[in-house]
Amino acid sequence: MFRNNSWMLALVAICALALWSCGGSESSTSGGSDSGNAEFSTRNSVVLHALSDPKQLNPVNSSDNTATVIQYHVFQYLVHINYDTYEMEPVLAAKVPEVKEEGGKLIIDWEIREGAKWDNGEQITGKDVAFSLKTIKAPKTDCAHLKPYLELVQEVIIDKDNPRKFTTVCDVYFLATAAFMDLPILPAYVYDPDGLLEEFTVKQLTEDADKLANNNILNEFAEQFNSPKYQRETIVGSGPYAFDRWDVKQRVVLKKKKDWWGEKYADANHHFTNSPDELVYETINDWSSAVVSLKNEELDCMQSIRAKDFVDLKGSESFKEKFNPHTPPIFAYTYFGLNTRHKILKDKKVRKALAHTMDVDQFISTTAYGLGERVASIIHPIKEKLYNKDLKLYDHNLETAKALLAEAGWKDTDGDKILDKMIDGKKTDFSFEINFNTGNTARETACLIFQEKARNIGIDIKVVGKDWSVFLEDVKNKDFDAMILSWISSPLESDPSQIWHTNSIADGSNYVGFGSPKSDKIIDKLRKEMDFDKRAVLYKELQAEIHEEVPYIFLSASKNRIAIHKRFPEAKASGMRPGYWAANFVVSRPVAQ
Repeated sequence: MFRNNSWMLALVAICALALWSCGGSESSTSGGSDSGNAEFSTRNSVVLHALSDPKQLNPVNSSDNTATVIQYHVFQYLVHINYDTYEMEPVLAAKVPEVKEEGGKLIIDWEIREGAKWDNGEQITGKDVAFSLKTIKAPKTDCAHLKPYLELVQEVIIDKDNPRKFTTVCDVYFLATAAFMDLPILPAYVYDPDGLLEEFTVKQLTEDADKLANNNILNEFAEQFNSPKYQRETIVGSGPYAFDRWDVKQRVVLKKKKDWWGEKYADANHHFTNSPDELVYETINDWSSAVVSLKNEELDCMQSIRAKDFVDLKGSESFKEKFNPHTPPIFAYTYFGLNTRHKILKDKKVRKALAHTMDVDQFISTTAYGLGERVASIIHPIKEKLYNKDLKLYDHNLETAKALLAEAGWKDTDGDKILDKMIDGKKTDFSFEINFNTGNTARETACLIFQEKARNIGIDIKVVGKDWSVFLEDVKNKDFDAMILSWISSPLESDPSQIWHTNSIADGSNYVGFGSPKSDKIIDKLRKEMDFDKRAVLYKELQAEIHEEVPYIFLSASKNRIAIHKRFPEAKASGMRPGYWAANFVVSRPVAQ
């Protein structure tokens, strides 16, 4: 989900998306090319492609895509998302709790599943939830990407008679329960063996954050917690798999736990499945090498395959004999962002004209090979109850574009085939830049298509590629005329304030400068509205405002491109990252003992 109080979260979202959509910018060095992975091919193992090594494996400190995917099988959360229905479901919690509003606060009563245990046999309780919150709220714990998500949780009250029961007190916020999907539950006996956090409460760390900023005990805890020991060596959670080993730049191996407590809940949901004996994440950071490994059956599963490679694979008889292809949705969209403060682009008629100029269908057919769909909104079409179906796509129509530009006063007065207009007493050509991150060929193609179509009606677009870090810094600083980027979010609801509220223009992710008192009012009301049906109406109103103002030219929502070996015939794909749940891959062919 997106939140409004930290531009850092936006950058995390963008960087996470880079692993999905910035193909071509990775190093050409191939990992995992030795014969080591052959040892897994005859066992009840699943060998999964990883584009890069994880940076670290502590779920509080890490934020990269590879680490997140691995951690899902080692650590657990109170609630998470079902990979089939995309609805919230209980994991460590016995059920998804009801939320009560009392005295301007949200009161959420929780209960840990009966029998939930740590690896040492100790029961998981509300005290572990409080500890996990404290690791995030500790001032110098290296988890800036998580702190804003959970700052709304102000207190944890543990039931005196039943330690599995506890209550969280939160600020009023419509995503209060969903925030706990960002809270990995950790064992204190592993991550705080000296009990340094025991003398602090969640309430203290929330209310007295400034006073405790340089507390010696908290600093000592953070130093230990942030150390390599707890990032790369000691990786312990309550999930079905245990961290086995990390062969740097080659693979990470997880092994199935014996007599795991959660096996009795196997019918509850996919979070309690553990069919393979091993999950092996094989690092191959060159796409071409990874495809070769897939063809050679050195990989059982690969996701985010480049579109052309995926189409070619599907046409191969050898591939079809060995693998099943899957194309679930990705909850993301690509767009052109138009800087509404720019002297040319601040005119709404101009932005509408540009929306009619871009040939989105050509972009999708050229780069996605049919594995994408047009979108008109910030809401993914699969979220039917929230998506505004009344929005009409801006069609590729140069005549409509020219008419809108004429209404806005743009004409070619000097015969140079470039439209011009007097702005602030000076004749100004209709010329601006679009920036993209170099190495992303799909985004570059989109810019070139836009450039070509615009040239036909007298608009000069300069396409400028920039290194990813430079590009991202310019976006953050709002230093661009136009740019192409993508947003990725959860299948659940997202907070629109981070990207669309005017409060997020100066220090946030409202890069294009969108907003008015009307749109801000919609967002403010939505964030405090606890009734889903009423929020759905507000989401649709906001989408209509954005559609009318055209700060974005929406391009496409992609589909993931996944191949899963046929030795797992019942394996399913999902729109949830990474596109499958490896722990429920059941092998059909005999395996060596």
